[in-house]
Amino acid sequence: MSFIRRSQYFVTATLTAFGFFTFHSAATAEEKKDAPKPADVAKTIEQSQNFFKQGEGKTRDANYRSALESFNQAIQLNPAWSSPYVSRGVVRSRLGDHQGALQDLEQAARLNPSDAMIYAHRGSVRYNLGEAEAALADLNKAIELNPTLAAAFVNRGYIHTQSQNFESAIADFDQALRVQPSYTPALVNRGFARFRNGDREGAMQDLNEAIKLQSNYAEAYVVRGTLKHDMGETEDAIADFTQAIRHKPTYLEAYFNRAQANSKRGFLEAAESDLNQVLKLNPDKASAFHQRGMIRAALNNVEGAMEDYNQALRLDPNDAAAIKSRGDLRAEAGDKSGAIADYSQAVQMQPNLASAYSSRAEIFSTMGDKQAAMQDLSQAVNFNSSDPSAFESRGKARMQMGDLQGAIDDFSQALNLDATRADAFYQRARLMVIMGDRSSARSDLERAANLYLQAGDAEGYRKTLNAIRIYHATLSN
Repeated sequence: MSFIRRSQYFVTATLTAFGFFTFHSAATAEEKKDAPKPADVAKTIEQSQNFFKQGEGKTRDANYRSALESFNQAIQLNPAWSSPYVSRGVVRSRLGDHQGALQDLEQAARLNPSDAMIYAHRGSVRYNLGEAEAALADLNKAIELNPTLAAAFVNRGYIHTQSQNFESAIADFDQALRVQPSYTPALVNRGFARFRNGDREGAMQDLNEAIKLQSNYAEAYVVRGTLKHDMGETEDAIADFTQAIRHKPTYLEAYFNRAQANSKRGFLEAAESDLNQVLKLNPDKASAFHQRGMIRAALNNVEGAMEDYNQALRLDPNDAAAIKSRGDLRAEAGDKSGAIADYSQAVQMQPNLASAYSSRAEIFSTMGDKQAAMQDLSQAVNFNSSDPSAFESRGKARMQMGDLQGAIDDFSQALNLDATRADAFYQRARLMVIMGDRSSARSDLERAANLYLQAGDAEGYRKTLNAIRIYHATLSN
């Protein structure tokens, strides 16, 4: 059972949060444009500014709901002042109300169309709404109005990274660092883009420099840990995720990534503990229930695994991978009809899910339905032609159905993809004997024996040596 779903779940880089800015100078400029102010008007503006400052303070303390009320008061007292709209928009975005945030930022842009920061914030909100092109347009406008706004270059670079345009992304991060040489979000994002662009050394230099400049930057540790995990340095990756958690104890992604790294190292109890923490932080994270279910299944906690799979599917009924995992659990428990139902539902939702076809084929095979098994194995090969196990499984099915040449072709393809598959050599050797190609059979048996021995597979090694003895006895006769 596979636990790591890095491409789907691993955090790569985080869209830079612009943070909150004090707009005292902007507010002053707007006040000067107003008509002469009687004392009561001046007092109202002062009250609005006080509520605005209170909102900023509450935001820094992550007291977003209360901050929202303060910004509401500031706007009510001075609806022509753009700054509270900007700040309220950012708070709404952090609370998940991206449409409300967009409305606030659009109003701010109407009130103060020359403020680059408004467009930068609006670009972030539009990206969160899935409007990548509109987000780029806003970030371009922000940079046009203020070519020294490093955060706008970083966020534009991040969008380029997500569209696999790494050269443009790196160019934006470079420009951000020219404007602000010690800007750690630019270093972290450039490090990730460099890694994806094949420059591992440059990537690590950027991430190490970011951590050197800001040793408590949790996001930098997560990104560096992710890259180390990709490079096979799992132990170092775990250390980085642990550092991220130390600096930011509520960092959900750090726990999630460490859980997967721990599972890869075989530390299943530690992985389960990390996922427990993820679900405390976010009880609605379906993928965490799915991941924990797989770990519990590996720990032989069948009841706990089934509960997790079912909860994952209550939260996300269309998760084909979770349905497939539940089918695996049912198959292991001997519930063949339940397993087939899950595998069938999984491929209905995701027709290219090769692993579900392979697993359903295995059930059909044990039930004696060789034709159905063959059809599913062919689908698995069609949808994942780089999976040697799919070719090997179909080869065995073809052997049972008497298609010897087709079986040889499948075992050969499996070995082209992975030359360490002892079973494929052994089965092909058996077929070569039948086909009369004794020389090839002997070569395959010898390679199978060596691979079984290297893997410590005593039974495989024994049966292969026995086949070699039979082969030599046949020759002597």
